[in-house]
Amino acid sequence: MRCSVGVQMTKEEFDAILAHLRTLDPDRVRRVMEQNKEVQWFEDISRECCIFLHTTTLDCLIYPARPLICRLFGRVEWLPCPVGKEVPQLKGGLDIIRDYSRETRRTFPEWQVETGLFDLRSLLEKSI
Repeated sequence: MRCSVGVQMTKEEFDAILAHLRTLDPDRVRRVMEQNKEVQWFEDISRECCIFLHTTTLDCLIYPARPLICRLFGRVEWLPCPVGKEVPQLKGGLDIIRDYSRETRRTFPEWQVETGLFDLRSLLEKSI
């Protein structure tokens, strides 16, 4: 399921996301990241969205720096485009994901703990 909580990323992807977030308006970042991420999915089913998804506009705050798994949606046969958009399939996707699976991956909050970036203010500071 796309744009769900718990997406894992490498440390390099985490660093790229931090760098991207630090180029954005801090108020915008705060507004999106502090939104209630629990959204209605079906009649009686709700789900928790990714911390970077604007739950009203459905825009991705980190789209240019999103992790590989997010970039693969619609580009490989096992992750079809969730909005039905036709995009060229990526050749060698299985090899790419196999290599990626060998790397250390954690969720964004797990990387935050590991790097000591516990609050949004420290996360948005230009240097760590």
